Amino acid sequence: MNAIITTIVVWLTVVILPVSVTVSVAVMPWIADRREVFGVTVPPTAHRDPGIRALKTTFSRTMAFLGLAAVLLPLASWHFLGETGAVSVASVAAIVVVGLGFLMQQRCRRKASAIKTERGWSAEGDHRAVLVGEPDNPEPLGLAWELLHVVALGITVAVGLIGYDRMPARVPMHMDLYGRVDGWADKSPAVIWFAVVAQLILALVMAGGHAAIVHSKRPVDPDHPATTSYAYGAFARAWSVYTLVIGLVTAVAIGLGAQLLVIGVLQPVLFGPVALLVAMAAVLGALIIGLYYGQSGSRVFAHTMEDGEAGDDAVVGSVTMPYDDDRHWHAGVFYVNRDDPAIWVPKRFGVGWTCNLGRPIVWVGLALFMLVAIGAPVAFTMLL
Repeated sequence: MNAIITTIVVWLTVVILPVSVTVSVAVMPWIADRREVFGVTVPPTAHRDPGIRALKTTFSRTMAFLGLAAVLLPLASWHFLGETGAVSVASVAAIVVVGLGFLMQQRCRRKASAIKTERGWSAEGDHRAVLVGEPDNPEPLGLAWELLHVVALGITVAVGLIGYDRMPARVPMHMDLYGRVDGWADKSPAVIWFAVVAQLILALVMAGGHAAIVHSKRPVDPDHPATTSYAYGAFARAWSVYTLVIGLVTAVAIGLGAQLLVIGVLQPVLFGPVALLVAMAAVLGALIIGLYYGQSGSRVFAHTMEDGEAGDDAVVGSVTMPYDDDRHWHAGVFYVNRDDPAIWVPKRFGVGWTCNLGRPIVWVGLALFMLVAIGAPVAFTMLL
């Protein structure tokens, strides 16, 4: 049974991991905000420009080729390095795909910027719009929904306290790929709280992501204020639901799963597959939302965002833009604007949100997060 589960986990990791990462990166140019391409501000009609379309196609094809290599390499290494080696190679390959994707994005960004200059796409001033009083616009779920994590934490605590008596004298704390325990801790009340703290940290991270969605800067196109506001609202609501559901599932799977493991209810060999399935569900869900809505809801009313209709070989409509803030987007992905009070802003390349690195509070928050993420496990290791 253990061998079967291990084989399934290895196949999922070796094949699904690099494939899902590759697809996620390859589709980015096609689901980007209609006012941006590879992190460069452009008019919506630019996406029908032959040069821009060629860049997007080349990027996706290159990433598909890299993704194929990222699958074949781990499969080939399985024969020489075994299952553990194949998983390690697949993990490294997925990271390499992301890194090469970033380098490819930088190359395409420079070419897109050159096309922008050649075509004369420019902003006449800096026109912004704020839409107020639209009761029919979708809104993200309120943060009060995150209180469900309190209930989930209470269940994990209760399970630990009730099951403490049946906890073995030595409890598993770490396992290898085959479900073999290679790290142990003596029975103690602290072991119960290890799972609780792990779940609490995950809950706080996911609640923070939810808060970022709720309080993010809302992009509104002055040329299509009602349309873009509605599209972004639908996008933000979908992501808030996703963040809440995946946050609860992940926190419970890790926290409650670890609790059941230490009290002897869950077999160690089953913990890894459960965690892997949750991770894959999270990736698949994010990919579906990105493909359906596009970044900032760009795919909700894609044609409305463009000025007129035209074939692939024609570019019509205005070549001007209401604003151009490329100077604040370093490498097209890092936003630094000290004059912008917003802490969270929609990404330029990819799906979701990123921080305004020009705000000091962001650096304080990052430092605190790293302190907790690194310090909490170390502190518990010393207590066990």
